[in-house]
Amino acid sequence: MEIISDIVKHKELIEKLILKNAYCAEHNYFCYLNTLEKAEKPYVFVFENNNAILAKYNMKLNIWSIFVGVLAPENERINVLLCFLNYLYSQEKVPRKVCVEFSIEFRKEVIHAFKKTNYRAVTPNYFSWWPVFELDKWDGEQMLGKDWKDMRYYWNKFFKEHKVEFVNADKVDKQAMKDLVMRWEKERNSTDRAAYDYYLHAIDSGFEGYTHNRIMIVDGKVAAITAGFKVPGKEYYYSSIGLYAREFDRIGEVANMDDLIFLKKQGYKYVDFGGSNDALLEFKKKFKPT
Repeated sequence: MEIISDIVKHKELIEKLILKNAYCAEHNYFCYLNTLEKAEKPYVFVFENNNAILAKYNMKLNIWSIFVGVLAPENERINVLLCFLNYLYSQEKVPRKVCVEFSIEFRKEVIHAFKKTNYRAVTPNYFSWWPVFELDKWDGEQMLGKDWKDMRYYWNKFFKEHKVEFVNADKVDKQAMKDLVMRWEKERNSTDRAAYDYYLHAIDSGFEGYTHNRIMIVDGKVAAITAGFKVPGKEYYYSSIGLYAREFDRIGEVANMDDLIFLKKQGYKYVDFGGSNDALLEFKKKFKPT
């Protein structure tokens, strides 16, 4: 086993490890990099056959976390996970806990495997659903018919009442975008899992590693940000950033519809709108995912 702590120096190697075994839209180097919080240090654990775990260690809380699953073939993931845990719990400073994000199916495998160990899986503290759009079957770009009646009304009313433009982030002041992130974070429901550091890091880097970004300017103000990246080797796009100012009525509907229309024009077959709790999933259903 090899442990990599300088993830900037070893960026090329880490990208190769991700590409070899990626199976989730979030399996992306910059997605991993930008999730790091101030108290966290990144560690990439490399195992036999270039299987890997992208990990983070919170030095303040003594908590380890696995970033979005185990990077290994399905039949090897349990073994890689156990090797990782055995290493952590053999150290002098034993972790308080290890946090993970696993699919429901893999969690069942983990619980079964843990029966032969001293580890235990606790009750999940949240679930996420991932709406996906199959764009060659999605007909929202023209918003025709009764199914799109409400959305068509919101769209037309918004553009009638406001001056709207869409620009690339390099045309916008970074602080103005960061101010929007902080306003957005304060406006969200307390049950939301808003990782605003991720968005601030993306802005500071100039959206490095992102395939597209669109900044929505409404009446001269930075009002919405959407950004994401193409999954390597697939016509699949992960829309990893979508936030907006609530001072403008129905801007959430308009910004997300614009994102989907833009991405369909780029020729993507699938668009992943990211992890969602129950409330956010209901909102995303307005755009009619597959």
